[in-house]
Amino acid sequence: MKVAILAGTRPEVVKLAPVHAALTASDVETLWISTEQQGALNGQALDTFGITPDLRLDPPAPERTLGGRFAQIMDRLDQAIGRLEPDLVLVQGDTSTTAAGAMAAFARRVPVGHIEAGLRTFDRTQPFPEEGWRCVVGQLADLHFAPTDAAARNLLRAGVAQHRIHMTGNTGIDAVRLAGDRATPVPLTGGLRRVLVTVHRRENWGPELEQVLAALVSIRDNVPDIEIVFVAHANPALRGRVDAVLQGQSRIRIVDPLDYLGFLSHLKSATLILSDSGGVQEEAPVLGVPVLVLRDTTERAEAVEAGVARLVGAQTDRIVAAATDLLTREVERMEMVRSISPFGDGYASHRIAGVIAGWQAERPAGGAQIRAAV
Repeated sequence: MKVAILAGTRPEVVKLAPVHAALTASDVETLWISTEQQGALNGQALDTFGITPDLRLDPPAPERTLGGRFAQIMDRLDQAIGRLEPDLVLVQGDTSTTAAGAMAAFARRVPVGHIEAGLRTFDRTQPFPEEGWRCVVGQLADLHFAPTDAAARNLLRAGVAQHRIHMTGNTGIDAVRLAGDRATPVPLTGGLRRVLVTVHRRENWGPELEQVLAALVSIRDNVPDIEIVFVAHANPALRGRVDAVLQGQSRIRIVDPLDYLGFLSHLKSATLILSDSGGVQEEAPVLGVPVLVLRDTTERAEAVEAGVARLVGAQTDRIVAAATDLLTREVERMEMVRSISPFGDGYASHRIAGVIAGWQAERPAGGAQIRAAV
């Protein structure tokens, strides 16, 4: 069997690297196709996990629209899949690479496996376009690897046949388990507690970003024993807006985009994290760091339900109130410090490899026509 893994962003690499390792250990011929969607960040993650892509595609043109970049990725993946003729294509999560890869494989009658399937906010504008991409892949995939029971129920509600759904846990927890020992906590600055901040979702690129930045200054003013570390986004326009408000502020430090191990190292030393990242909502609870989610909705409601994350949105007053409360009331903050993972035990990749092996053993002959037979 030949399995093609498609990835082009750092989160995809992080979450697919353990799957690649598990499949390789199972003697499955595994081909890694990199769409180079995120360029340098994608390369950093590949280096971290020691992965050399079997095929690197030309990156999508940055000047194109979202739809234009999607079309470029899909066209290049269509050609790659046609040339390599895999028996199964694996995609992960909710990126343009994920949706374009699933559509390209479907058009070639190649079965699709969707890792981290079934996550939903049920609002196609939040997060945009990721919620839409997930829904598209949910209609096309043959194997759905759901990280949680809630994700599996979402797939059933959408009409996915139960025998196609496999609850495995989230491979992002596998990545933390595999790489965690290589990331040591970054020393605190002058003994100050560290508040880590990341903002990258499109819905927070507008006035919402100004609200978040104003909140950070207020939090700094309210709590004298903290340092705020803002991990900058690679987008130069966003970086300019962040610099304009935060550059030169006392006890606020802006750092360039971090590689995966660097981010884990900062996360391990944090008292609190403010983020709109989906992956952070998975990683931080494992490391015992409370998360204030800078969004109004989340497709990872399990963290909120477990009490290790809170939705606060991107409004200044809500962010300031929630963060100040946790930073000045240690008993309340410690209620969120549980070092638990609502998203699995770190062995999702092994389960996925096992499911794929069983699926292959049960496949009828005529691989290219498998979709017509199921």
